[in-house]
Amino acid sequence: MKKIIHLFKQYLNKYWTFILIAILLIISTTSTVALANLSTVTVKANAVNVRVGPGLSYDLITQVKKDEKLTIIDKKNSWWQVRLAGDKVGWVASWLVDNTEVSPSSNHIGIISQNGANVYKTDDTTSELLGTLQANQKVNVVYQENNWNQILFGKTVGWVQNDDIQTTGKIADTVNKPDSKNTENNKTSNRKLKEDNIKTVTTIQAGVTLRENATTSSAEITKLPANKTMTFLEKENDWYKVKTKSGTVGWVASWLVSISDTDKPVKINANNLSEATIVLDAGHGGKDVGAESSTNKHEAGYTLKTVKAIRDKLKQSGANVILTRDSDKTVALGPRARLSNKKKADAFISIHFDSSASTNSASGFTTYYYDNARDSKLASSINSQLKGLKLDNRGTAFGDYYVLRENDRPSVLLEMGYINSDKDFAQIKTKAYREKIADDVYRGLQEYFK
Repeated sequence: MKKIIHLFKQYLNKYWTFILIAILLIISTTSTVALANLSTVTVKANAVNVRVGPGLSYDLITQVKKDEKLTIIDKKNSWWQVRLAGDKVGWVASWLVDNTEVSPSSNHIGIISQNGANVYKTDDTTSELLGTLQANQKVNVVYQENNWNQILFGKTVGWVQNDDIQTTGKIADTVNKPDSKNTENNKTSNRKLKEDNIKTVTTIQAGVTLRENATTSSAEITKLPANKTMTFLEKENDWYKVKTKSGTVGWVASWLVSISDTDKPVKINANNLSEATIVLDAGHGGKDVGAESSTNKHEAGYTLKTVKAIRDKLKQSGANVILTRDSDKTVALGPRARLSNKKKADAFISIHFDSSASTNSASGFTTYYYDNARDSKLASSINSQLKGLKLDNRGTAFGDYYVLRENDRPSVLLEMGYINSDKDFAQIKTKAYREKIADDVYRGLQEYFK
């Protein structure tokens, strides 16, 4: 027996390399077979977006249609890298290959649990805010991951946190997709009625593509700027055929334009607070502590508390509220104004607390604006509603502040008391005062959007 074991060891030592190679070849062959079985997939949905990278934040390359075959090259998280016709490479969400972003038939129904539920571009609260939804609104839940739900939102998808939605488990075969303008059901009906008599359409954002035909895969004629008004010619499904002032004819997606039954350019700004995008700016923050009270308390903390009180009040109305900062962090002035411009804010409100040259030498609050034509109506609407506060209203005034001067949107800066005045600070530091400001700003915006 010992002799047999000895001979076996000699055999292993002599042929070990060959045995190892054989084992690796077997494993490799098995893996190759497994990969071959998973290397292609057939699109069963009507249309699936193909993106530059593995995430919804990446730009679209194209759409693949039903029954198209995709070759899978790689996988990252829940995304497949695929090879398309013409040797193009892109990424598709694996869960959407059989369940399209455009017309799902097997999603589940979700019910929004509170007013002003935020819908984000990705599963991250720092990503772009696409819009907000109302309590009890039904949505199509496409996918669930960790504390997030992906839902159909207009002509795309968005993400809602678990706390803002209740899933029912019911199949979503007839649920309408909420649009990204936070509209109500009657507004959708009004739009359908208005479509019977369209005369002009106006782009609601920059970069809208004018195409040769009524499909996203059609050739691009040009990119259109925001607020571009064109003559309506005809409608096909979700597309409008239009003619520009220069005579160019093409098709635009209906979800990227506003419509009008007059020959005049359509007003695309919000008509009421529930449709509005409001950017709230808490002055200072982080290393920039702002002005200081006689008790060594700093402005930055109180501006943030006040902004959050205003945010909570506005979200109850369904407004889309965006903060330039939501924590004690440093944010430069430039990005604050640029955020307002980028989001095409219907109103930008910057909150501050003033400081005088010497302690207790000034008191009261002031509403500042920069551009009379653009900002004065917003300033007067808000200032007129700042009532019942236990400080003097110093009215509206011109203010050459960076966040107003570099802002293209209607904007104001509210100095809501002198922090180095003991009288004013006695109010500033109280929650009741901040909530009163929130109530008054809310009423002021309601007045502004009438």
